[in-house]
Amino acid sequence: MEQLFGVLLSLHQGTPRHGEWVVACLQGAWPKMIGDRLASVCRPAIFSGQELVVEILEPEWEEAVRDVKPALLGKLQAITAGLVKEITLKDPSAGKEPPSN
Repeated sequence: MEQLFGVLLSLHQGTPRHGEWVVACLQGAWPKMIGDRLASVCRPAIFSGQELVVEILEPEWEEAVRDVKPALLGKLQAITAGLVKEITLKDPSAGKEPPSN
């Protein structure tokens, strides 16, 4: 998956819709990356610069998502060849970011 992502990335890097493309690719791989259950409660939403915003869809899962954030970042860095350097968690129902550890 990493090699394919790198090839596709080189085709879209620097285009105005680069961030949208990265999010779309990650959404497609999301259940495989984090498991079906966790993928059903959070999703990649926005990519800008080197930051991926992950929306938490079910507020009661906020702590669980926060707990796996370091492992998730490691997986994202491997899959994206280091493109994603930071993850921000966002709870859209509350309109604010959950507190970080």
